Amino acid sequence: MDVTTVNVSSPYEEFARFYDRAMGDAIAPLIERNFERSRWRYGIRFKSAADLGCGTGRLLLSLSRHCNVIYGVDRSAAMLAEARRRIANKNIHLLRQDLRTLQLPRRVDLITCTFDTLNYLATPNRLKKAFQHIVNNLSDGGHFVFDLITGAGQRMRRQTIRQRLQLSNAEAEWRITMDGQIHSSRVEMLWLSRGQNGCLKRWREVHVQRWYPLRWLCGLLVRCGLLVRGIHNAATYDAATARTFWAHLVACKRPSIRRS
Repeated sequence: MDVTTVNVSSPYEEFARFYDRAMGDAIAPLIERNFERSRWRYGIRFKSAADLGCGTGRLLLSLSRHCNVIYGVDRSAAMLAEARRRIANKNIHLLRQDLRTLQLPRRVDLITCTFDTLNYLATPNRLKKAFQHIVNNLSDGGHFVFDLITGAGQRMRRQTIRQRLQLSNAEAEWRITMDGQIHSSRVEMLWLSRGQNGCLKRWREVHVQRWYPLRWLCGLLVRCGLLVRGIHNAATYDAATARTFWAHLVACKRPSIRRS
């Protein structure tokens, strides 16, 4: 049996077409529920919005129920292609951009960034640049709703987990290494998939994320011009504690001070 081996140069290049079945469909309802809870709890009103790291576009469809000006932003062309199929005939604009150089066509009232997208920014300086550009693209008083892995409870711990995944046209083994000493996680995906032509293809993708502790994160948000309104456990929506590993945060842009 002939098997083609493919070298994947960036995350989601091949994984995009399996993303929803592998994990997106399972996590998306939780992401959407957290957003709706925060929208009501914090009285978030918006006429325009952008979803950063929009992936295959599920949250974009949820946002489209509340406003008419919506941007979906992702650096992965493959993920944007999946999103384009999902949002067909919707008035949603897709942009291929990096969060560190974000430039929307106009400022918006709401920016979301979910499913630990920000953890792909592997240094504090990269995260700071992203926050600064997010603030620059928000209207005064606009809200920033996002989630992020903090790494709480994993300090000095290192563990490797292996997962096997079986889909109708693909199978995979994931090697997940969580390292509290360097505050990061690494997922190595080894895939065997069948293409539309019926041929088998073997490929490998690696995803690396950096964890950021809540106290430091909140300080950075304030320094970038954002007021933190609420912090929740992303898995339960309970109030966050010092041991919250995955946090859901709501922040708003402080109004600019105009000098007379």
